[in-house]
Amino acid sequence: MAISAYSTDEFSVDSPNQMQRIKALLKKGFVLHSMGNYSGAIEQFDRAIAANSENEKAWYYRAQSHMQMREFETALQDFRQVLRLNPTNAKAWQGQGVAKAELRLYPSAVDSFNHATICDPGDDKIWYNRGRALLKLEQYENALESFDKAIAIDSSKYHTWYNRSLAQAALEQVQPAIKSLEKVTELKSSCHYAWNYRGTLLNRCFKYQGALESFWESLKHRVPNPNAWYGIASSYALLDNPEACAIHLSQAVQLHPSIYSLMARNDTNFEPVRSHPRISKILGE
Repeated sequence: MAISAYSTDEFSVDSPNQMQRIKALLKKGFVLHSMGNYSGAIEQFDRAIAANSENEKAWYYRAQSHMQMREFETALQDFRQVLRLNPTNAKAWQGQGVAKAELRLYPSAVDSFNHATICDPGDDKIWYNRGRALLKLEQYENALESFDKAIAIDSSKYHTWYNRSLAQAALEQVQPAIKSLEKVTELKSSCHYAWNYRGTLLNRCFKYQGALESFWESLKHRVPNPNAWYGIASSYALLDNPEACAIHLSQAVQLHPSIYSLMARNDTNFEPVRSHPRISKILGE
């Protein structure tokens, strides 16, 4: 009886040598991924998958690398392979949801996030991503519920509070939205867009001085900041101060003429000053 020159154990998927080789490939791929070399990482994960197509981690890590390269369709395929091997992998359900959201497949993304919450209801990131997708679908009550659950798990993330404010404002819960934005700035005082949005909501509440202070605070943290200049102009327009409005509106329009002139032409906040010669000139009316 002939004896093979090769050991069958050497090439068995479950052999110690092969398992060590796959671990080494995964480790190298993970290091390359952490260094930002995603294509190099994918090559290592490809080799690991070729050695053992049932390796859940290899598929998952490769999916994450494709996500970083914004190859969302390819990432989806890999996440599906992970879930074929392990239907309870919450991170894969979440990754699949994020990929779908990036592809603007929001209803399907929410479905994936729902699966993820069943597998791991204690992960605030899943609830946060679910809320973001629900915002896109204009399902504001469900989005708010999702952000509330995320905050109940971890209240230290400023971006969750910010998105919570978006849902609240959309539901006409303006004062609670302002409170959420104040929590954002408490957690991250340099969050310029939170200061801007707070100013916008304060204008809606006729609190123009507070709005001005908020917009000026935003300018401390970001320059150029056309949204802040526009907000200041809006506050002065509501205060029926066309001279001050013109000074600050021109700052915004100079940075992005087509955007901010069009916004001001359609913004009812500028009604009190629209007929003033300086404002008309800026708006090209």
